[in-house]
Amino acid sequence: MSRIYDAAFAAGKSVNPMSAFDRGYYEATKGQGGADPAATVRNHYENKLRKYLKSLPADVDMSAIPAKYQGKLSEFLTNKKMEYVQAANNVDEMEVGSQGYIETVAKMNAIKNTFTNLDQQFKLYGETKTSVVESIEGQTTSLYGENIANVNMLRSIFNEEYEINIDDNGNLNFVGEDGEISLNDLPDFYQKDYQTADAMMKMGSTVYQNALKTGIPLVTDGIQYFQYANKLKQMIDQSGNAGIMSILHDGLVGDIVMANDEIMSKALQSYNSGDLSFAELRDLVVDNYMKVLVKQSQTGASQRKVSPSNSSKGGTVTERKAAKKIEMIDDAFINLEPGGDTSSLTRLFGTGWNIRFDENDSAILIIEKSSGDQWKEESRINVNSPNAIQDLYRYAGVDPSYWPSEVTKKEKDPYNPHD
Repeated sequence: MSRIYDAAFAAGKSVNPMSAFDRGYYEATKGQGGADPAATVRNHYENKLRKYLKSLPADVDMSAIPAKYQGKLSEFLTNKKMEYVQAANNVDEMEVGSQGYIETVAKMNAIKNTFTNLDQQFKLYGETKTSVVESIEGQTTSLYGENIANVNMLRSIFNEEYEINIDDNGNLNFVGEDGEISLNDLPDFYQKDYQTADAMMKMGSTVYQNALKTGIPLVTDGIQYFQYANKLKQMIDQSGNAGIMSILHDGLVGDIVMANDEIMSKALQSYNSGDLSFAELRDLVVDNYMKVLVKQSQTGASQRKVSPSNSSKGGTVTERKAAKKIEMIDDAFINLEPGGDTSSLTRLFGTGWNIRFDENDSAILIIEKSSGDQWKEESRINVNSPNAIQDLYRYAGVDPSYWPSEVTKKEKDPYNPHD
């Protein structure tokens, strides 16, 4: 061969038309020639094809894929591999740099990217399914309308109630009666906003305890009132739309579903129709909860004003003991941190009693009584309830006649039928 002829083969191009066989023979022997050209060319193309196939990403891990979808996936992978093999065979017959060569190589690369993307899609499917299932089973998904609809659709998808299609890019699509939706386009779902709700509950506990300690309630034109209101606005702004919907619908704040309130219900309708802004809805929620805080502070202040610690130190020994115990319970309760150490309060109840916070709700105190080698739950007390302190007096064994707040006969009857 001439040097010009050799250079043309080496570059994958030719001055004159030549067959794929000639080019393959030249490539296999590096222009040196040799015995049995047919076997040489066959081995050369098989080796190139094997190299092409090795460059394909590994198959998707079928063990992590629902059985319902494995047949569809297997069919897709087989068809794509056949396309890849055909393209690999074709590219060796094309002139390097030609339009056909460039398009065929691009197709082979696209198929490789499809395999990689499909593997990532099924990994995303598995991760999203785990998150959705755990949230539904744990009942932590928020309960407002749009979110319930989204969660219900996701539940159906991850319960494999939908068929799937796989597009040419390796994206998963779920097929329903009204069309298809891509895995990439599945709607978000939101959890109940426990963080904001817990902060609001702690705020209620704080205003109650402060008023019980000082005897001074919140007033609507006072600086503390505006501090609490601004803090509420900041919390709700940070939690966004999902947060405010959770506060309104999930009953996490004092077991009250604010959305059921007539005024809040109308406000929500206006918000959903676009007639009320987020800021306006937020301000209504803040105003609603500030009324609750004012009432809690008033209850705390009224109880403090008639506390035995402010009354005469006289009376009988029994009266003085009762007054002292009530004062100690008050002090322990005021200093109680939600979810914190309850040992100082437990000591006031004597042997055989235990007080602890509910592990799942830091606003609930559980009162337990010893029963053999076990503890038997006697009562649950919401620390934000106006009657919480009276419930503690009752279980601590303080006679209701010595309580600092006035208690009606009707309130006493269930516990002291002969009172």
